[in-house]
Amino acid sequence: MARLVRGLLLTLMCALGGCTQWHYNLGETLPGAAASLATETGLDSREVLARLGPPLRVSAIPGGYVLGWESWQVTENVFGFSLGALGVDFLSIDVGRADTRNEALLLTFASDHRLTGGSWHGREDSVGGGRSVQPLVGLVPVVDVDDITERLPQHNWGRAALEPLPIGLNRAQRPDMGQGGVAQRATPTGTGQQALELR
Repeated sequence: MARLVRGLLLTLMCALGGCTQWHYNLGETLPGAAASLATETGLDSREVLARLGPPLRVSAIPGGYVLGWESWQVTENVFGFSLGALGVDFLSIDVGRADTRNEALLLTFASDHRLTGGSWHGREDSVGGGRSVQPLVGLVPVVDVDDITERLPQHNWGRAALEPLPIGLNRAQRPDMGQGGVAQRATPTGTGQQALELR
């Protein structure tokens, strides 16, 4: 009986060899006082930067500028079942799900570097999930979080000088710098100022 139980456990462990869990932490976690900054006015930008650190997004606006901070925690779970380890290489079943927790703070400053207003929001949300049954060998992702887990904006600022001319000419419309406003991560590329970029 013990051999049968061990054999079943070994078979189950071989069949469940495709389970993965990924964690992404993007941006510094905002301090607890970040939400209260959205309701304060009159603070100097130096004081705000001392509390929050450098912003991820910057944009000029008439009479001043806006600074944006955001923090993302993304969890991706994929549960896979395959008989490939047993020599049966024609069936694979995958189930995946991704969840996020994020905070975003947008602060508006006048040209004299005084805080004039802001907005904060935080949410926990499901990015989505999926299931697949593959009768043949193949790698089909059931969850896709690439638009959320791309590199942070400051990693691209130095590279911006090397971009192709059509993109470089439209740098002012980019959501992470310039004068086109700011956009939160995972915003669809066909909306807002991103729709103005030439690709």
